[in-house]
Amino acid sequence: MKRTFAVVILGVTAGTSIALAAPVHATSAAPAAPVSVLAASAKPKPHVVPSATLRVVPSWTYRNDGKLAVIATCSERRDLRVITSWMLRHPVLLPKRGNLLIKLTSKTNTGKYAIGLWCVNKQHQVDAMAVKSVKIRKRLGSFKMPCPPRLPKHFKPAVTVVAGPPAPAKAPLGKKKGH
Repeated sequence: MKRTFAVVILGVTAGTSIALAAPVHATSAAPAAPVSVLAASAKPKPHVVPSATLRVVPSWTYRNDGKLAVIATCSERRDLRVITSWMLRHPVLLPKRGNLLIKLTSKTNTGKYAIGLWCVNKQHQVDAMAVKSVKIRKRLGSFKMPCPPRLPKHFKPAVTVVAGPPAPAKAPLGKKKGH
């Protein structure tokens, strides 16, 4: 009898100490949970860092009649996607779910180009960025050259841009050239 009474007293005192340690809410009608469960659920959720994903297929092509498929995604759905590169005259704004097709001409210079993606939020700030490099080659007429890799099968562009030489630099206002 003394053992059962001692176990009941021990259980009641342990339950009261747990109940006193737990915060009491007037609207809460549920029994108090153990302290370890309350401590684990009290941790704030970590802040999600926005990210950007950029895929350029193929990674190389020829400068005349070459095509590049640019697939850009932002982790925030409402972000504006901006594609920039030296081979484009101006930055290209992409619609919500669209992809970009870049057609190369004979005026495009050979070499390595970096294609960048900016995810711009409603406050007009860049919250995520991604960069990929692409190689543009010149086709040699008398030599047997390998065929460039193809575009993805199910690629459907929303925007098509023709690449050319970069935009010419303008002279500052108020100054004349040659004087």
